[in-house]
Amino acid sequence: MKNLPSWAYGLLSVVGVVLIGSMALTWIDFGGLMSVRGYRLAIDNRWLLLVPSAGLALTLAASMRSPHTRLAAIFAGVTIAGYVLFGLARSIIHSGLDTWLMLGGAGLMLAGVKDRSMLRALGGAAVLVGFFAPWADFSMFYTLRKSHGAGLTFDILWLVPIGGLLGIISAGSDAKGAKLALAGGTLVYGSFLLVLGVSAWLVFGLGAWLALAASTVALVIGVLARGPAPAVEPVVKNKRS
Repeated sequence: MKNLPSWAYGLLSVVGVVLIGSMALTWIDFGGLMSVRGYRLAIDNRWLLLVPSAGLALTLAASMRSPHTRLAAIFAGVTIAGYVLFGLARSIIHSGLDTWLMLGGAGLMLAGVKDRSMLRALGGAAVLVGFFAPWADFSMFYTLRKSHGAGLTFDILWLVPIGGLLGIISAGSDAKGAKLALAGGTLVYGSFLLVLGVSAWLVFGLGAWLALAASTVALVIGVLARGPAPAVEPVVKNKRS
């Protein structure tokens, strides 16, 4: 595995220290009503012990400029940032058919941006069917209607059916169909991401955000940082006397 550039070792040493220190900070914070520090969470969630372990390994490797520093950085990134992405993916997999229809429909709308009006129409219809979901006890439409006024962030999800309508309308428009489908798919995905992001911001504490940011930096450096170019010895030509 190739060596890292000289600046990366110092930065990764700091990243490792941040990962270790994050365990002493708050990871869960419900608006001051309840807060839990990282080391307390690790008692029940043993995977959290990997956070200081990965930080310690990265700090030692980077401070000694070990040839295994890149591997330690990738391990720290995959362990923490990768776990978060896996958790999000698992939550989507465990979601019902209505969620799959909305997310999949938005994907069809985006896939049909270029001259695929049928895909755009099917995607828009799937989004609307998933939003109203008459077979579900708690469809998104039912939940939003019953919780009207719960907050601007949650009300953002009303943009989801608007995105579905744009997908259907885009199928009948040749001139503006691509832009309408792009806007519709963006509305659907953007609404979900905004609500998830705000919810995470309200629940996760400083320690969790620092650990996630530090592990992301470690992963990016470990994967993308290029080592110094090997020295090229000059070629000396022999002159004939």
